[in-house]
Amino acid sequence: MQSDVCTGLELVGENAVERFRDLLGPTDSADAKVNAPNTLRAHFGSDTMRNAVHGSANVAAMQKEHSLFFSSAFGPTAAFNNCTCCIIKPHIVQEGLAGQVIDTILQEGFEISSMEMFRLDRPTAEEFFEVYKGVLPEFPSMIEHMTIGPCIVLEIR
Repeated sequence: MQSDVCTGLELVGENAVERFRDLLGPTDSADAKVNAPNTLRAHFGSDTMRNAVHGSANVAAMQKEHSLFFSSAFGPTAAFNNCTCCIIKPHIVQEGLAGQVIDTILQEGFEISSMEMFRLDRPTAEEFFEVYKGVLPEFPSMIEHMTIGPCIVLEIR
């Protein structure tokens, strides 16, 4: 199994990047509509610039693009007002259901003003959920669960 990792998305499987790029379709959405009608760009794109989605061609391109888009020069999008914190737990991320959760949040009329994927270590999880220590008998298993894989944290408004 090959695993190609980037911020926010992990592709796991044989030829994962190639299969993902096939799902994206041709760069020109008009071409995608004719020659690859079941691709994301055919469904959501309108031309070569507004072609809906981008996927890095390889690990080297991903690293270059990651440094461009996720550099410290860009500040967070979180507004920190009239909002709440939502955590999509690791088992939902691992089961591939995070997109459905996000879609439901958006369909209900909420705005996601910030989103990031994190992998919590035990001390961070214990600090974040400290208010439940001694209150919930399942606190130790909750901490264990929150550290089994990545979670997605959203600011919802």
